[in-house]
Amino acid sequence: MTPLARIGSTLLFSCLTLLVAQAQPSPAKSQISITFKQMGVPVDAEFKKVNASVQYNPAKPEAATAQFSIDIASFDLGSPDYNKEVLKPEWFDAARYPTATFTNTGMKALSPTQLEASGKLTLKGKTQDIRVPVTVKTLGDTTTFDTTLRIQRTAFQIGTGEWQDTSLVADEVVIRVQAQTRAVK
Repeated sequence: MTPLARIGSTLLFSCLTLLVAQAQPSPAKSQISITFKQMGVPVDAEFKKVNASVQYNPAKPEAATAQFSIDIASFDLGSPDYNKEVLKPEWFDAARYPTATFTNTGMKALSPTQLEASGKLTLKGKTQDIRVPVTVKTLGDTTTFDTTLRIQRTAFQIGTGEWQDTSLVADEVVIRVQAQTRAVK
């Protein structure tokens, strides 16, 4: 093989490797926190175990994919007693529904730093179609995706029985999601 052919095959191999790397979802470091109101007072909590896979190429943002799997038992309200309580059937029913998931079904580029993700959110056995704005920031070799969405907890039957009274625990829950992955070069 001539030196030129070796360089050409090396370049071709490098390009193919880059394309394959872009085509494979990459694990994303992620955080999911929520805020809700109990008797009018904001309460913050988070899920400690979240698995996320994000595929994003800034040259083709509409081809982006994202999948999240949330370990319901990792929900942390900051108190072991409260944490145990919310895993019961009236709340998350973690024994029957140990995970919540989000899988995007579409992505729309609104600007170089704004996307709109559509997808399916499944929580406590209920699935809803959602659309959320996503802010994209790339710094060095990291791309960060941030979004905030609002759901109604009663739509997912979270807080049944006496807890359906939305004057005790508000129906609206604000979910903040941040995922970080390696930037595509």
